[in-house]
Amino acid sequence: MPRRSAVQFILTKVVACYIAMAVVLLGGLIIWSYQQVVAHRADMTAQLQTSVVEAITQAPGNEQQALQWLTLGIQLSESDSVAFQSIALLGEDGHVVFAWPSSVELAATASSAFNLLDLQNSSFTLAVTYSDTLLEHVFKHDLLPVIALLVGQLMVLMLLLNYLVKRGIYRTFSSFMRELSMVNLRQPAALQADSFLGQFKEYRQVLVGVNRVILSLAKSREQLAESNQGLERHIHAKTAALEERNEELLILNKQLSIIANTDSLTQVYNRTRFDVLFKEHVTLSKRRATPLAILLVDLDDFKKVNDRFGHQTGDHVLKHAAHVIQREIGAEGVVARWGGEEFAVLLPYFDLAKAEEQAETLRAAIAKARFEEQAIKITTSIGVAQLGEQETAGQLLKRADDALYDAKGLGRNRVIIASLEQSHTQLELADGEFIEVLDVASEPTQGEPEVSEKLPT
Repeated sequence: MPRRSAVQFILTKVVACYIAMAVVLLGGLIIWSYQQVVAHRADMTAQLQTSVVEAITQAPGNEQQALQWLTLGIQLSESDSVAFQSIALLGEDGHVVFAWPSSVELAATASSAFNLLDLQNSSFTLAVTYSDTLLEHVFKHDLLPVIALLVGQLMVLMLLLNYLVKRGIYRTFSSFMRELSMVNLRQPAALQADSFLGQFKEYRQVLVGVNRVILSLAKSREQLAESNQGLERHIHAKTAALEERNEELLILNKQLSIIANTDSLTQVYNRTRFDVLFKEHVTLSKRRATPLAILLVDLDDFKKVNDRFGHQTGDHVLKHAAHVIQREIGAEGVVARWGGEEFAVLLPYFDLAKAEEQAETLRAAIAKARFEEQAIKITTSIGVAQLGEQETAGQLLKRADDALYDAKGLGRNRVIIASLEQSHTQLELADGEFIEVLDVASEPTQGEPEVSEKLPT
């Protein structure tokens, strides 16, 4: 929608009202002037009748004298604002006795074009026609000055109103808009009335409406602020509750992870977790071409401990043995309970020599340890194997298990290094089964020293 100037709008309305009033005034003036002219014409006609009768009466036998008087009266009437167009004096038989101007010819049959006026105490009839310039006379003498006056007044009024309205409206709107622009939306305050415009009812009404909107805005901001504070408190409470719940879930997840991955008795990794880590380390070792070794540790004659001291003592022995193994291996490897009294130790970045050294240190530490109040002594048999280039995880584990089997077969309390070749020969039967034939040396005598041995390759 196009923008309109308030000044132009107001001036347009004022001019329209002024023109409407001027038209009404001029219409009334035209009617009044016309009535005045008609009344004046009637007076002039009556005066003409009287003059003609007097002229005829004063010279009853002298028509020439009467005509002179009549001509003089008509000439005098021409100076008036209402002139006769033609005048004729008719005799009894209807013939023209006198005509003015002299060029007028009037037949009896054409007498209807004239206004016939009877003369008192006379046989003559007066025939007159009036001038057609009646309205022109009214316009020139009555309306034209009034119209010129109205137009002049309108121009003066337009100039004066244009100056006053522009000054008043611009001042009002500029002051009003300046106050509106200075309203602080964070802390809205009611606008104060202008010293000059405050006396006008309309301005007061507009100001009241604007202040009502401003106060409503202030109240809305307060309500919004309260709602935001409440929402923030609710969010903080929910966030705190969620954080607390997340911490609880993390603790529970950690506990579940420990339960799922840790042996409940010895608190080292269980067999399931070790299988996953073992496969991952084998894959990583092959990808990076780094050494990887594994130790399988078995507590010798552990069944005798259970039988002699009871299963509770046996559990304590297992826990202490796991503690010793974990202490000796530290962060360099992964310790897990392999099953029963057996433990598996995964040694990343350990070659065979270094793994053998670590296994011997572990065997000696367990042999020196004392278990329970009964000072139970425990020895271990350890099988050691290193991952080969073309070897799978299952093959590595099988060789370490064979080495452990050989350590136990050779008298226990020793470390055996697995060869790259299998230590057991497998004979395939027709039905697909296998028979394992142990290929180890004879069991050592009681005086044989407990040292690490390598099987011949």
